[in-house]
Amino acid sequence: MNAHSSLRRLPFLVLVSLVVASVVSPKPSKHKIRFTFSYDFRLTPACSATAKEACVQQFNFYEISRGTGISERVKLGSMPAPADATGFVKGITATTKIFLFTSGKHMVAVSAQTPDGSESDLNLCTKIIKIH
Repeated sequence: MNAHSSLRRLPFLVLVSLVVASVVSPKPSKHKIRFTFSYDFRLTPACSATAKEACVQQFNFYEISRGTGISERVKLGSMPAPADATGFVKGITATTKIFLFTSGKHMVAVSAQTPDGSESDLNLCTKIIKIH
């Protein structure tokens, strides 16, 4: 076999590899993700009639496993801070709308957002979930 015939086979091998890879890769399916977490409102209070700055206005939910992580995060949703929340609150819960996810492991995160748009460090509240 000469080098010229090997080069003619290369496009065929690349094409077969791409077809096999697309058959083997998982198909996305529709899922909702339910977030349940705790937050200590003694550190940053919930926004209220008296607390309008430096307060938690809402919580944001992200998938941070795509691309390069946090810098390429995908927002899955948000929810307002619970009304009249004080102290350490357990069991804050919200469910995202339906999104397409591939099966496998995904890293998700929650952040607290203040009225000026700044968010808490996503590294402080992460979880790896498995989508089936």
